[in-house]
Amino acid sequence: MTQLIPHMSSPRKTFDIDLVADFTCPWSWLGMAQVGRALGNLQGSIAPEVRWHPFRLPATDGEAAAAGNAAEAPFRRYLEQRLPNGITVDFAERSLREAGRELGLRFNFDQIETVPDTTQAHRLTFLAAREGLQAHVAAGVFRAYFESGRDIGNVDVLSSIGEDAGLSADLLRQFRDSDAGVDELIKAEERLRGFGVRGVPNLLFNGRVFVPGAVDVNTYILALDQALFPTTEARAADAEAAETARVLH
Repeated sequence: MTQLIPHMSSPRKTFDIDLVADFTCPWSWLGMAQVGRALGNLQGSIAPEVRWHPFRLPATDGEAAAAGNAAEAPFRRYLEQRLPNGITVDFAERSLREAGRELGLRFNFDQIETVPDTTQAHRLTFLAAREGLQAHVAAGVFRAYFESGRDIGNVDVLSSIGEDAGLSADLLRQFRDSDAGVDELIKAEERLRGFGVRGVPNLLFNGRVFVPGAVDVNTYILALDQALFPTTEARAADAEAAETARVLH
């Protein structure tokens, strides 16, 4: 692609990506895959690290997303409530299937019957960070839900996903036999809500460039460029982005 940034500095060797998402949000899965595609355009010895931040969406408008208390709802109704006026569920599902196909994702909406509580899925993903497998587990949870309609609120199903992703037996035992990670999950979510986050996905690149909502691959590529090669004008905005990064951590 043509480089549009006029004044470039040397790229950092490490590159942090903070992703705020929920496992029942199809745009979150698209966003994760689109970022992966955009990262394929990076040149040189840059090691990206994707950090997952939980943000549970309520099953229906007005319902609390308290741990273990999110009521189940038919997926089509859930999706309908998150669409702009004038956009039908059929159109949204068709568009998501087409966008997913280009990224190697399969949205089998006919397999999905309910919207489960995602607390346990987020907890497993949080614990997976201890073994450097957070992104692998997150991708596995998305595939299980959107490709197979599996119950990602079920601990046994999630344990199987974690095992397939390479998590250790000790960590999976801790996941099954305790509530490790729940308090941290809730606190992280409260920080995000306090910062004004109300939906997903949201991404922060290198603590510098914030991209809210679902966008296309080219937009993510531009965000990567801006984060790696900031202009003089972009550096002036670093204080605001740094505050966003502080809240995320």
